[in-house]
Amino acid sequence: TSWRDWLLTRTVLLGRLNSTFAPLVNWGLAQGWVRGLMQSVLGVHRERQVLHYQRETFVRWWGQWTKGRKPATGKKVALFAGCLVNYQATDVGKAAVQVLEKNNVHVVLPDQSCCGMPSFDIGDTAAMVAAAERTVASLKPWVDQGYDVVIPTPSCSLMIKREYANLLEGEGAQRVASQTYDICEYLMKLKREGNLATDFSRNPGRVAYQVPCHLRDQNIGFKSKELMECAGAKVDVIEKCSGHDGSWSAKTEFFPLSMKIAQKAVRQVEQVPADLVASDCPLAGLQLDQAGAATHVGGALARHPIQIVRDAYGLPSDPQASSVGQR
Repeated sequence: TSWRDWLLTRTVLLGRLNSTFAPLVNWGLAQGWVRGLMQSVLGVHRERQVLHYQRETFVRWWGQWTKGRKPATGKKVALFAGCLVNYQATDVGKAAVQVLEKNNVHVVLPDQSCCGMPSFDIGDTAAMVAAAERTVASLKPWVDQGYDVVIPTPSCSLMIKREYANLLEGEGAQRVASQTYDICEYLMKLKREGNLATDFSRNPGRVAYQVPCHLRDQNIGFKSKELMECAGAKVDVIEKCSGHDGSWSAKTEFFPLSMKIAQKAVRQVEQVPADLVASDCPLAGLQLDQAGAATHVGGALARHPIQIVRDAYGLPSDPQASSVGQR
């Protein structure tokens, strides 16, 4: 493992550091001279847009959100947010909590750590095993108490559902995997059971929905599409890779190719007179934004389906900028 790959896969370390100094970090990432230095020293392409780091992480927000709130009395869920949601795409986590609680689901937030997908991408087996051990140790006690594990990002859910059982011995990983759901998969499960609230007050309109590769790989169908349709949306499915692939597209030698791959999805978006662009993966959404899909829909940034559903319920959103960097 090269030192560059080692650094880019330390998402918790980077998240803690960059969130602590979020205003300065975000400003720096938007400066051409800083990006030029990063390209020369780190091998991170100067044009690779990145998600904003948030001063208030999702875990910190959760601590404030739960103060004085009466827990829901219905189903029980342990939410695994993942590094991306905790440090950058925090509104995705907030929307997941809001929608779950709207549906009378009692939500807890176990100890959070990296799922290990960044290490999986570069074949760092020791780091993958360590991540799996930490995550299973955090989630299994909740599963044993009857909680389902719900995850808003498909890379994390894919790791926990499938890869952990190949990395760890014993039944713990398999037990956690058997009770793990993607957020929209879980909400459609509630619908099948007759427990999904259907009092949507805002129609999302027409949505060009890119299905992330790590969600398609779970073979669960198009649950996010179905959920947005429950909210009244007309959804056009885009089954093309965004070309982001974790830290791969950030690397100087691969960024141009990642943009070329993204154009396949962008061309399909351009064929849809959409009101919104959506993807379950915040990084895929960022890639579509940078590659030009957002421009096609009036500059609106790509959103996670759970954010679209939150808005359709008429629940208050948490407006925030999505990305920084240079075109």
